[in-house]
Amino acid sequence: MNENPTVIPLTAQFRRYEYPVVQRLGRVERALGLIKAAPILPAAADQLRASARAGTVHYSTLIEGNELPLIEAERAARGDLDPTNEAKIELINYVAALDLIDERHQTGELHLDPQFLLDIQGAVMKGLGRPEGNFKPHHEGAWRDGRAVIPDSLGQIVHEGAAPGDVPGKVAGLCDWIGGREERLGEFPPPVIAGVTHYAITDIHPFANGNGRTARLAASAILLKHGYLPGQLFSFDAYYARDRDAYVAALRSVRRLTYNMEPWLEYYLEGLAEEYERVAAEIEELNRLGLGRTSPLQLSASQQRALGSLAAGGRTEFTRADYETAASVSRSAAGRDIDALLGARVLRRVSGTRGSASRYAFAAHAPRSGRPREWTPDRIEEELREFTAGRPDWPRVREFDEAGRRALYLAVARNGGADHWARQLGLDRT
Repeated sequence: MNENPTVIPLTAQFRRYEYPVVQRLGRVERALGLIKAAPILPAAADQLRASARAGTVHYSTLIEGNELPLIEAERAARGDLDPTNEAKIELINYVAALDLIDERHQTGELHLDPQFLLDIQGAVMKGLGRPEGNFKPHHEGAWRDGRAVIPDSLGQIVHEGAAPGDVPGKVAGLCDWIGGREERLGEFPPPVIAGVTHYAITDIHPFANGNGRTARLAASAILLKHGYLPGQLFSFDAYYARDRDAYVAALRSVRRLTYNMEPWLEYYLEGLAEEYERVAAEIEELNRLGLGRTSPLQLSASQQRALGSLAAGGRTEFTRADYETAASVSRSAAGRDIDALLGARVLRRVSGTRGSASRYAFAAHAPRSGRPREWTPDRIEEELREFTAGRPDWPRVREFDEAGRRALYLAVARNGGADHWARQLGLDRT
């Protein structure tokens, strides 16, 4: 590796700041403020954090073609996945890369320099190099030593990374750009720095493999460093994985527009805004159910664990057996917990008498006649079509609230997000 490459400055062109960027930054800041101010029990926060971590591992590797199900990512995040094949190694490696970023952050050593990017790619690709393949063992944690040509489905070249000899200099230029903007955060908000970094790494394509994963991890590291990932409750990668073609098109738009990054930043910041709003809505729902720190009831550790898991998982009803599993307690302990929660009016019995056949729900959920309706995709679409009838655009959050449709908004956030449902109904999201 060239220790002192000739620095090649980063070209990042965008007007500071056009309305679409300002609007998305405003949404990020508003949702972030709500998240930071909201009280939430540790057990509920732990559940949200575990879900976000597994989602990040699953969706970021899914974008690159890893089709293992989410449950395998959850096992990897818990440290329970055996590295029996390359797909599983990829998941395990991604967890290791997240751990590396966390360790650097906790020790105050999270610096976006070339060595950091080498370390992240080395963690992501550890053990995946093969002597007989294009990605060889010496490519792990090292700059690319050959061309990087990316074809489309028809074999046409749609992108070529920097020449191998220019890679160290271009990465050094990117890191200089990041450092300079971090000294002027009043002018360059961290989400903008993260978005430019995300694009630049994919453009330089400094590695023989693992560029996309390294780019997404580096962008998240910038957000973490500057206080934009409180509690680490966020998984931005699902936004890219839901429509990979849109993700790729947004990245390619920069070169088509002679390095004008505005369309890419609009796309990138929309993903951030949707995720911050989703988490804010989740936390609001948890607090509505009485899982905030200001709750008058002093919950035991097992009660926190169970209620946090059930609520964060979106369960509207559950049995004693479900509670046992969520709390990791015995049958008798679950019965005592539930009796106490019924007495404190945190839970209500939905059906049955005391025992394993009974079903329970959070008391904050208004009772319905008969079995409560689940938020299935069909129900979400039905209620959205009714709510948006006659309008061409997607409703704002305020409009959901004013119409008494907050539950519908939360269901949308949990099941694909606003972009997905706007496309489904043919509504304009701009």
